[in-house]
Amino acid sequence: MKIQVRDVPPRSVWALQQAGILPLLAQLYAARGVHSAAELDDGLAKLLPPSSLKGALDAARLLADAIAANKAICIVADYDCDGATACAVALRGLALLGATRVSYLVPDRIVDGYGLTAPISERVKALGADVLVTVDNGIASVEGVVRAHELGMQVLVTDHHLPAIFDGEMKLPDADVIVNPNQPGCPFESKAMAGVGVMFYVLLALRAELRQRGVFDAASQPKLDALLPLVALGTVADVVRLDANNRRLVAQGLQRIRKGAMPPGVASLFKAAGRVAAMATTFDFGFGLGPRINAAGRLADMTLGIECLTTDDPARADELATMLDGINRERRDIESGMRDQAQLAADAMIDENEEPPSAMSIFDPDFHEGVVGIVASRIKDKLHRPTFVFAASECDF
Repeated sequence: MKIQVRDVPPRSVWALQQAGILPLLAQLYAARGVHSAAELDDGLAKLLPPSSLKGALDAARLLADAIAANKAICIVADYDCDGATACAVALRGLALLGATRVSYLVPDRIVDGYGLTAPISERVKALGADVLVTVDNGIASVEGVVRAHELGMQVLVTDHHLPAIFDGEMKLPDADVIVNPNQPGCPFESKAMAGVGVMFYVLLALRAELRQRGVFDAASQPKLDALLPLVALGTVADVVRLDANNRRLVAQGLQRIRKGAMPPGVASLFKAAGRVAAMATTFDFGFGLGPRINAAGRLADMTLGIECLTTDDPARADELATMLDGINRERRDIESGMRDQAQLAADAMIDENEEPPSAMSIFDPDFHEGVVGIVASRIKDKLHRPTFVFAASECDF
């Protein structure tokens, strides 16, 4: 077990105590970056405004125009839990807001690699899409966006990763709109927002745009807070920093789950994980639901995870959650065997050298490409040095 010593700013502790927070809680909050009692208010009204997220208003106009023209929209998702929940939020949210022609595509980790590539753009066009929307990827997909434009599609990139560096210079894809709190010139304060949170904010901006166009009014507009359980799950599973805005998104999602207000797939995943939704915590997201969704992207097909999160049929949700649970058990078995083999190889390298190597590099052609990253992380944590684990066709560290 690694004990992390956190800095406890005394001014923050004092300010929290002055606001009536108990001394022990004040220290705990301060150690986690809370500087004032106002940050503990998890009400929706305290969320950062969508207008401060660069590109969100332009994305809203692009999507509102697409809905009005009945254009076909295709979501290109990443194959982890953040990508799956972001895709589910996009599919559910766009349907709530009036889009009738929405599909999705999730690349295969092994066959396609990461992000929006040129071949993925071609597959999206083959589906009949007019508008391509990335979730949790795309900020580095320069060639993929070029190909999408060549094929006549509009491209909206929603992502949270850092932009790519080419030849020492930052280069953004030439998308019609980019929404990413980490793109240059974005004033949005929550730089730690996950991909699912970015897509949720785009939907908030889209709803406001549709209100301005007279499609809805304040009384008739769809309630997007129904998406918050998915936003909370993806945020925690992606292990982003729980700053004030992320804490509010997660807290709001947890509140709804504890009251039973969640998609059937989320409820089924709680059952499959042997956890109680009425007592849901972030631990359940990080160690119960998240790994079961991630397992689909590592060993099978992430469409299983996305379908589980988007179906409204409880029986189908139970079936899919059971399948995801089985895949996760298989992932654990594979990981255990690979970890033992990697540890033996690492021990041998240490024994063969008078000085332990500064970094570990381990290759085994029988390793599963979808699990090497987890194994590398486990060895790195144990040996406290950079670790590279290679399979026959992929490497990770």
